[in-house]
Amino acid sequence: MPEKTGIDLGSKRVSDSQAINEVIAARAALAKANTALAAVTKDRDELLVEYGDLQTARYSAGHKSPEANSAASFVRIIVNDVHGSMMDKPAVEAFIHDLREWSPNEIVLNGDIIECGGFLAAHHTLGYVAQTEYSWQEDIAAGNWFLDQIQEAAPNAVIHFIEGNHEDRVERWIVDQTMRHNRDSEFLRTMLSPKTLLRLDERGVNYYERGKHHIEGLPPGWIKLGKIFFVHELGGGKNAASKAVGTTAGNVVFAHTHQEDSSTLILPGVGLVKAWNPGCLCQKQPLWRHSNPTNWSHGYAVQFIEENGEFLHINIPIWEGRSLVGSLHRQIRA
Repeated sequence: MPEKTGIDLGSKRVSDSQAINEVIAARAALAKANTALAAVTKDRDELLVEYGDLQTARYSAGHKSPEANSAASFVRIIVNDVHGSMMDKPAVEAFIHDLREWSPNEIVLNGDIIECGGFLAAHHTLGYVAQTEYSWQEDIAAGNWFLDQIQEAAPNAVIHFIEGNHEDRVERWIVDQTMRHNRDSEFLRTMLSPKTLLRLDERGVNYYERGKHHIEGLPPGWIKLGKIFFVHELGGGKNAASKAVGTTAGNVVFAHTHQEDSSTLILPGVGLVKAWNPGCLCQKQPLWRHSNPTNWSHGYAVQFIEENGEFLHINIPIWEGRSLVGSLHRQIRA
């Protein structure tokens, strides 16, 4: 009697050809879903460009504030390199206090809001037992606390979260663990990514991954709001801002170096352009720096954008837990 061929699925037996057809159908459905996802991503990116173009016209249809003659129409706050469990709490509290005073329209979180150390820092040498004392759960809790404080202090602000190299560690770890298997990687990312654990969708926060293009023609991880580019990592070392403005040939705010910095460049075909780094809100002398002074500085930035797109950018330093903004915000609002 000839042997029957087929595949057992529990109590159901299907032929080889039927199983192959089901696999082909499943792959076709997956391809269709990926196409739909790509279309949604493209629509999101186009809306981001439109948002950058239209945000300066926010008050043009009769919504101009009574103070418009003496104050900017649009206030944007930029902060970066908080590093979760490694945040400097007095510096963060000074920033949150200022945030309430500014009552901004928009906030840009320019990367490394959480630390992602421990096992996620697989490619970094920890070297000290003290650096193993906090857990991944505590790091995420610190990040959620920071976001809670921001949204409480500025409940009406649109928030943009640009992924930094520390948040990016999660994706790199996932790819290592899944041996680069795409579907397993996506499955783990839906459970463990900063976007999920910080509840960014629930919070209404726009999240821009470091490894994806968000605006056509720009490198991965870059966005543009109005006349200004934003990216977490754009070189480092001495004269980082000078290198950044030369690379960009445009106005750019970058982070990553943890040091307040700025540079100006005048280009014949472009005009006046600048680069800024606001500093950081993390501990200024981490253990991995050993006995070497860091020269890091605490701070954030504020931008005042006029209806025609022109803007003023100011780096606000924080020293020993005290913001040096003084009465500037009260003078501007007066």
